[in-house]
Order: sequence, then C-alpha cells, then structure tokens
Amino acid sequence: MIIERIIKQEEFTDVEKSIADYLLKNGYEVKNMSISSLAQVTYSSTSTITRFCHKLGLDGYKKFQILFNSEYEAYEKKGLVNVNYPFTGEDSYEQIAKQLERLNQETIAKTISCFNYNQLNRIVRRMDKADMINIFSVGTSVTVAMEFQQKMLRFGKIVNLTQQACFLPGYALAGTENTVNLVISLSGENRDVVESLNLLKEQGRYTVGMTSTPNSAVARECKEVILVDIEENNSYEAKIDTFAIYSAFHFVLDCLFSFLYKYNFDSNTKITKEKAYMIERNKNRGDDDGF
Repeated sequence: MIIERIIKQEEFTDVEKSIADYLLKNGYEVKNMSISSLAQVTYSSTSTITRFCHKLGLDGYKKFQILFNSEYEAYEKKGLVNVNYPFTGEDSYEQIAKQLERLNQETIAKTISCFNYNQLNRIVRRMDKADMINIFSVGTSVTVAMEFQQKMLRFGKIVNLTQQACFLPGYALAGTENTVNLVISLSGENRDVVESLNLLKEQGRYTVGMTSTPNSAVARECKEVILVDIEENNSYEAKIDTFAIYSAFHFVLDCLFSFLYKYNFDSNTKITKEKAYMIERNKNRGDDDGF
C-alpha cells in the first residue's frame, strides 16, 4: 500500500517528507488536484512530485492519484499505524495502548491474508510425522519460538531451540530426513541462520522458512516459505523496537501449533491431560514429602 510508504517516509528527502505530510493531512483535496497544483501547495516542483511518485514505485502522477485516492478514505476513517514508530512522545498512555491494539489487529489481518492453507496443510503433515523440530533463528525470533517450544511439549513434540548461534550448525547436522527445520528470520539474511540453511540444503533436508523479505536467502532456499507482509525496518536505528514482526511470527507459530494439535485432536487432548495429571501428581507428592 502506498499510504504505508508515505507514512514511513523511508529514504525521503526533506522536501519529499513535506509532500508526504501534506498528503496525509489534505488527502481529499488531492483527488482533483493537478500535478502543478500539488507542486505549488507543497512548495516543490512538478519534477519533484514525479520523482516522489517514482520513489513509491509508480510510473507517474496519474497512477499515484488513482491509488492514493482509493486508499486515503480508508486511512482517514481508520488510519494506519506506523509499524516502526507506532506512538509518539505526545501520545497519552491510552492513545499508545489503542495504537498498539490496532497495530496487532492490522498485523494479524495482513498475516492471515497471506496464508496458503494447502501449503500449511503440507507443513502440518510433515510436522506430525517428524522425529523432532529444529528451529534456526536469532534475536527476537528466538523469544517468540520459545513459547512455541513450550506449547509443543504439552503433547509430546520435541522442539530444539537455542539462543546460542554457534550451536545452529550442530542442529543442522544432527537432524534426519524426518526432521522439520523451521528457519525464522525477519531479514532472511542473518549470517548464522543462512550458513545453517546451506548445511541443511546440502543434506537435502526439509526446511520451512518464515520471513517478511520475499527476495531473501531464506525465501529463496527453503522448500516451503511462509511470507508475512510486514514492512518493518530491519535496522533498530530506524524504529523504536520490534512490534509488528513479533506479533506476526507469534501468530504464525500459534496457528501451526493449533493446526497440528487439531490434526489428531482426540489423541493430543488425551496426551495433554495425561501429562498435566502426572505433573500435578508429582507436585503433590513433593508437597507431601515436605519439599
């Protein structure tokens, strides 16, 4: 969406930022505005407006006008949250909470819109038959994967995960042809992750990539790729912190867990209850012994 690009203002010059600000505040006026009129009110030039359109990936002002007008009304009514700066220093606590709520809603809606359920079914079938699941990731993605690991243990699925990047090649070499290898990376280009992916590829192992970067190494090399359409900046210098991509990865992993649980719902429910009973019994036994 071009509105999102205008909001982010990534790699915009000062003049282009001024144009973007005008568009967001006065979008309805642009509908019938010629390129020369827009240049005049933004104190720029027609050539600057044309370059601005090119920077948005459009071939000219007319195409920009059509797309911008089609998106602006929805933006004005609902607004779009800036994924890199979802709040400002002037926002109240209530405004920040509402912005984060909307960001999560928008993120999940975008993520679902990219789902290929035939693909997800293939992945779940492989996970059901897997001897184990190895996760290759670093940074924030590891934090998301830890909760997935914990959930999977509830019905007996072994998930290997490490916060130490030096162990990733070992996991790549330790897996079998029945292992499902989840490769999670926002940029899809992290060196440690890509090196491990290369080892997996050499052995012909089954790999499932999760990334927001469609032309990345992870997207190119994995046998199955789950793309999340989140345009969050890879650099921490260009954002407050990671919000949207964390929610997107978390949601995808929650879905994979739920799909897999549903795949053999009755038996998985039985296993879950048995494990919960054993844990509770052991806990009570410890209390009786005075621990």
